[in-house]
Amino acid sequence: MLLLIALAVGGIVPVQTAANSRLRLSVGNRPIVSALISFSVALACAVLATLALVGDPVPHVPGGAPWWVWLGGVLGACFVMGNIMLFPVLGAVETVVLPILGQVAMGLLIDRFGLFHSPLMDVSVLRLIGAAVVFVGIVVTLRGGADVFGSSAGGPSVWIYRAVGVVIGMGSAAQTAINGHLGIITGSAYYASEINLTVGVALLLIAVLVTSPRQLTRRPEPGPWWMWLGGITGAIFVVAGASLSPILGTATTVIAFNAGTIAGGQLLETVGAFGARKSPLNARRVAGLVLIFAGILAVRLL
Repeated sequence: MLLLIALAVGGIVPVQTAANSRLRLSVGNRPIVSALISFSVALACAVLATLALVGDPVPHVPGGAPWWVWLGGVLGACFVMGNIMLFPVLGAVETVVLPILGQVAMGLLIDRFGLFHSPLMDVSVLRLIGAAVVFVGIVVTLRGGADVFGSSAGGPSVWIYRAVGVVIGMGSAAQTAINGHLGIITGSAYYASEINLTVGVALLLIAVLVTSPRQLTRRPEPGPWWMWLGGITGAIFVVAGASLSPILGTATTVIAFNAGTIAGGQLLETVGAFGARKSPLNARRVAGLVLIFAGILAVRLL
């Protein structure tokens, strides 16, 4: 059941991406501004959820907590801004696939060595094979290996961007583990999400003040109602990561999130929802999705 929940949470990520992309058009095509708004809405949702479900909305971090518990929000903001930087250079496919590679690799390392006080989990050869199957399935689903390494950029510098893609993916997996431990020491995943989002909002606000401060004084132009869903889905994602990673393990959680993201994206494209370009589901994509889910079961059960 928890694995299905993780898949479902990953499935809403394409809605977040679509909403933030549409919101960007309403804020002068400023991606960092739309990310700041999304994080701010997510923080407001997290505070309201904490107030309703926990009671006291103010998180309390016990003394002696490791310094790295504050890094979750930093890594989350870096992931958002990293994707903004990579997309125009690498294109959509590599921007999606390379962070996933980093997430899977870091998730297995966290499980194997118990990093960030995560529970130790054996990383067997079969689990490694399962992770490889997931990656192959993602590549197949995203139009095959030829597209994955066929970006519009050229020259040695493109490999620097590719390395950045893998690194921010590793940071995203670390964020999930950090938030999981933060939820344990504060007594609630909701507190962990509040802290994570507060740090992210602060960093993005600094970025906006440096790059486009005038945009803060302008009201967003009108748009579809769903362009505000990015913050809500973002809050759900952060809370779910903090709740599930201590139970399922970081590797299983991030792989399930990624699988749900790919499946959700295919669903959006199949029906043409939330402004997505309608693209019928074909045999190649079905084969890729089957591989993804088979790999997840292998990583979780073997």
